Amino acid sequence: MIQDNLFNYKKFVFLKWALFLTLVSSFAYLFDQPRINANGGTWLGYTLGTIGALLILWLMWFGVRKRQYANESGNLRGWVSAHIYLGLALSVVATLHSGFQIGWNVHSLAYLLTMATIGTGIWGLTFYLRFPQEMSQVLNRQSPEQIVAQIENLDREATKLVKNSCDLIARTVASSLKQGVFNTRGNQRTGKVKHCATEKAVNTLQQEITRSDSLADIYKNQVQRLRALKQLRRYYYMRYWLELWLALHVPLSFGLLAALIAHVLSVFIYW
Repeated sequence: MIQDNLFNYKKFVFLKWALFLTLVSSFAYLFDQPRINANGGTWLGYTLGTIGALLILWLMWFGVRKRQYANESGNLRGWVSAHIYLGLALSVVATLHSGFQIGWNVHSLAYLLTMATIGTGIWGLTFYLRFPQEMSQVLNRQSPEQIVAQIENLDREATKLVKNSCDLIARTVASSLKQGVFNTRGNQRTGKVKHCATEKAVNTLQQEITRSDSLADIYKNQVQRLRALKQLRRYYYMRYWLELWLALHVPLSFGLLAALIAHVLSVFIYW
């Protein structure tokens, strides 16, 4: 048996609903013959607009639902699956509701914010599928604070080990101990650090260890330090992009809600 995941949850139940909604909306749009150009003001436009508004409200509720793990109204995997497929269906419903007419008004603003929110949602889906699990694996079931504590212990050990070393090794290791996880904010965006002092120390010690076996412990210490730094760099790189996505997706969602309310009120007031 194939285990349920976000995409095949309960034999693709939400994909089927999304396809059904998309096909019905598309056929209705194709066969509708309005007296004027297709737009949100026809009977079909109102129908699709109502469906779209309900979908938006339901999809936004997911942000609340995913924090209520004890809630018995479905499970988180099912809600995420529905969020994905019905969110994609919303892009079709909203476009057909607009009648492909875009202008400088609150109605078009609501549509553009809908598409932007869906777009960032698709972008965030790639993070959701890969990063959370990898973030847990890259830290090897440890917290970032625990790895930082390991680095601090390694630094204290390294300070003792280099006391009787030559100047080259002492300077190289001393420079390594000053190396933080990242040098700049830009490093976190890429997850990489150019000219890493700890990596340089490992390479230097690897060359010098052939001349003196006494450097073996220092070399092992710096290898462990570099490994811990790489773990943290990968973790903070992934967290950076997850936080950036949330910083875009969540405000867009609330902006969409505000535009939707303005859109609906203006329809009832002026139309």
